[in-house]
Amino acid sequence: MKYSIYISLLFCLSPFFGASQISFEISYSTGRNDQARAIVQTNDTGYAVVGSTVNYDGNTDLYLMKVDSVGTFQWAKRYGGYGMERGEDIIETHDGGLAFVGYGQPHGDYDVYVIRTDKMGDTIFTKFIGDENWNFGRSLVQTSDKGFVIAGETHINGSPSGYLVKIDSMGTVLWEKTFGGTQSDKFHELIEAANGDLIMAGESESFGNGRQAYVVRTDSLGVLIWQNTYGNPGINFAKSLVELPSGEIVLSGGSNTPPNFDIDNWGAKITSTGVFFHEHVITDFSPSLPVIQNDDWNEKVFNYKDSLVFAGIRSFELSEPGNANYYRFTQDIAFGNLGGFQKFISANKEIAYDGQMTSDNGMIFACTGDFMDGSQANIYLIKVDSSLSNPLPFFNSISYQNDITSINEPESELAIEIYPNPTQNEVTVNLASFNNERVTIKVFDLYGKLIQESNSTNSIEKLDFSGSKSGMYLIVIESKEGVYQQKIMVSK
Repeated sequence: MKYSIYISLLFCLSPFFGASQISFEISYSTGRNDQARAIVQTNDTGYAVVGSTVNYDGNTDLYLMKVDSVGTFQWAKRYGGYGMERGEDIIETHDGGLAFVGYGQPHGDYDVYVIRTDKMGDTIFTKFIGDENWNFGRSLVQTSDKGFVIAGETHINGSPSGYLVKIDSMGTVLWEKTFGGTQSDKFHELIEAANGDLIMAGESESFGNGRQAYVVRTDSLGVLIWQNTYGNPGINFAKSLVELPSGEIVLSGGSNTPPNFDIDNWGAKITSTGVFFHEHVITDFSPSLPVIQNDDWNEKVFNYKDSLVFAGIRSFELSEPGNANYYRFTQDIAFGNLGGFQKFISANKEIAYDGQMTSDNGMIFACTGDFMDGSQANIYLIKVDSSLSNPLPFFNSISYQNDITSINEPESELAIEIYPNPTQNEVTVNLASFNNERVTIKVFDLYGKLIQESNSTNSIEKLDFSGSKSGMYLIVIESKEGVYQQKIMVSK
């Protein structure tokens, strides 16, 4: 992994929080167009980032990167086959692992691509969800039954509809729902409300008044409670939403407000029943006339103590394509401004796609940056301490290290069943697709140690894990047709 430290790490003891306050600004690059889309702080106080990278064959893979609490790179993994795969959202699961969602091309068309892993990124399951239509996953949550709900879009007769799908803890689809009308409808983010309802934010062109921000609320089974659209005639969209302790909902995205026809940073507040009652638009700033008009929008909103933080992109000069931007507002009806922070990085484009409050009362932002040295896009993290001040100074320089940790995990086309997974003592391996051809079965532990090996010409084989410890194991089946691999979880 190549990475560039824009800032020296800043540490100081805080009497208010009793722990080190950490601030850093680091760019990470494989040199092959790396994109960040979402970030989560993990139980070890480090961070996991999901997005995409270009592999050595020139294809785009879903990319998972892990750094520690001070931003030091730990490991990265690639997931995908021979098409395009991208990651859009990531969460830490109830068992301390990770789950992330995006989209991929297993057979040419786009399908929802969801992966669950352990804390080291080793897969527990990989699942493509979709039919002959295009399907995209944008956001996911884990529910109390340890399953997952995914929101995104599915294309029906060439037009996207809002898409909601529930899977169990091992990726089996339990139900699917679509929302919207006859035109374009999309979900960009999903949250689980305090009462267990599901709330989705996105955009719609199906209900008149142009392209509108679109919010849908359902119960935990995806049954519609209400839906509504918001915005002025023209372009409006919601990229993110958050529920306040009061039950009110705050949206963030973009809006163009006549007579200005460019898109501006936009936030809006609605009631728990979807009634609109306030919005705030940050119009373009320029020190003198004429007013500079560039497209600016918010990608994320999240709660920071008793305030709101919005993050996205904003331009301050006509020549700027946009830089990472974040600012704070109050949570009250008036949306009072508590301060803005803009990170000017280069003459190219930088976007803050995600952010959250951190365990040390700071904030972390996951950005994609196009930097001045002419390199491909980089994953770019900004961590601020509890003072919420930008790390200073910052520089536009890049240094490199080799990335030796990325892996590719293409989907196998062999029809092999290995079950149950997870298991306590034994798994069954269905080898019927080999037509009694001789195969070699090997089992490796998490550290690559060979713990079992056998040859078989049977249709069914049993593997004994009764003497094995809890953890992840890799089953490798070798034949003249190729090599098949599947991870198995042993849980005592």
